[in-house]
Amino acid sequence: MKARRLMACIPHLIVCALYIPLHNFGVDLYIDIYGGLTSRGIGIGMTPDLMVQYFIVMNAITFFIPRLKLKVLFVSFMLALILYYFLPHYPVRAMAYTLMGGVLTFAAIFAGRLIDRLFFQKRNVEA
Repeated sequence: MKARRLMACIPHLIVCALYIPLHNFGVDLYIDIYGGLTSRGIGIGMTPDLMVQYFIVMNAITFFIPRLKLKVLFVSFMLALILYYFLPHYPVRAMAYTLMGGVLTFAAIFAGRLIDRLFFQKRNVEA
């Protein structure tokens, strides 16, 4: 059972590690499209740090939720909070953080389920 939980944890660890380089790529893309982060008179402040910490905590909590329906509900709540935090003042950031957080978290959930299905579910072998 411990190997099963450890293998299911790996996708969540991978997406948490991927979040920061993807965020940095997104910031560079934002700067290329819209100019500097404060060019529109809006300072970004501690938002990137807050979003990274929020993403890691929410992924850890999602990992420990046993049922898929509850995981989907919890991730939806996480994404709704991100939208509430950013909208209506920062629509581009709302879209970016919601998409990045949602896609990575759902990818980790379904990758964990795939690993579980491929390696740990008992198969009936008929002769």
